[in-house]
Amino acid sequence: MYSSFQLEERKKDISFHFSQVAKHYRDLRTTDPEPIVYITQELDSVSNLPRIDVADIGCGDGRYSLLLAKYLDGKVQLRCVDNNEHMLETLVTYLKANGISKFVSVKSDAESLPFGDNSFDCIITFNAVHHFKLRDFLDESARILRDGSLLFIYTRTPEQNSRNIWGRCFPQFCQKETRLYHRHELEHAVSAVPALKLRTVREFKYERVTSLERLIEQAENRHYSTFWFYSEEEFVTALDGFRQNIRERFSNSNQARWFDENLLLVIEKKG
Repeated sequence: MYSSFQLEERKKDISFHFSQVAKHYRDLRTTDPEPIVYITQELDSVSNLPRIDVADIGCGDGRYSLLLAKYLDGKVQLRCVDNNEHMLETLVTYLKANGISKFVSVKSDAESLPFGDNSFDCIITFNAVHHFKLRDFLDESARILRDGSLLFIYTRTPEQNSRNIWGRCFPQFCQKETRLYHRHELEHAVSAVPALKLRTVREFKYERVTSLERLIEQAENRHYSTFWFYSEEEFVTALDGFRQNIRERFSNSNQARWFDENLLLVIEKKG
């Protein structure tokens, strides 16, 4: 694990990365609706409220913010939180273009949120928790959630990361990506916060079929922040190795097949 100083330095570096990719990030990533459908089902107890207060922490460009707002029929009052202003600028444009008006963008770290106690019916965070100081984020979530409300953490584990096409075929990808939490680490961290309890953990698995050309486009545009940890020389060498691995592994490199996997932790604020 990293010291607080090391974490802060890495956060600065990654913020620069996200500033560079913000405008085209949405085109590089895959957005899966299945976890949002599941979340809306879990929110059945508040679905009849005239307004549902939701915080999306580490919201990025707003892909999942938009889905949640649409699936909950416009009842959501969103607070979209990210520490990167370029991502937030992209989010604002995107949500407004898609007819979402009940939102506020907030520039903040996940560990010191500018909201009052007991402010939210739901918190979501998608593919971002590995950028946070986990215990501090969980403490803040417990503080701003209302009793009986839910926190949803969507992420991937190191094991899941090792089984996707990048972990299997892109040289050093798993060695470079040291920030992901194991499932038992996440569960232990939740159990250590007195006000929170883990309700369930849901696993998601998605079959992907993609061309080598598309995969190269994603890697060259650094669609995973993991690529930020390669030097330029390392990346060029690894990308060549990736091309070769795909061609050797798949008989048709225009139809590379694999599964992406994720976890969704459903966490309740105790009443």
